[in-house]
Amino acid sequence: MAFREYLEQICSAVEGSVACSVLGFDGIAVDTFESRATDLDIPTLLVEYTTILNQVRAAAGVLQSGNVRELVISTDKLTAMSRPLTDDYFVVLALSPDGNWGKARYMLRVVSPRLQQEF
Repeated sequence: MAFREYLEQICSAVEGSVACSVLGFDGIAVDTFESRATDLDIPTLLVEYTTILNQVRAAAGVLQSGNVRELVISTDKLTAMSRPLTDDYFVVLALSPDGNWGKARYMLRVVSPRLQQEF
């Protein structure tokens, strides 16, 4: 299965999904699936969140607290959940504020190993 199919699978399983993407920690998107329109520029927003994820990873390294397994950024208009796939790539799911967070976390955890195999 290709990245797009996994991303679509995640979005279709999670109520309130807006988009799901595989990105490099350099901010370059490998693939993105947008499940519904929004007034936000989702691709740009997800790329900008890469900077925050990199800062959290660096802080975890300095503090020797272990690898970052998940990062959630929640704002008034969007919640973004991310999970590292490899040392160079991660998956992120964007949800509406009323989206199903529990199912989102579950789907990212379950599908991440399959996405890792695509590299």
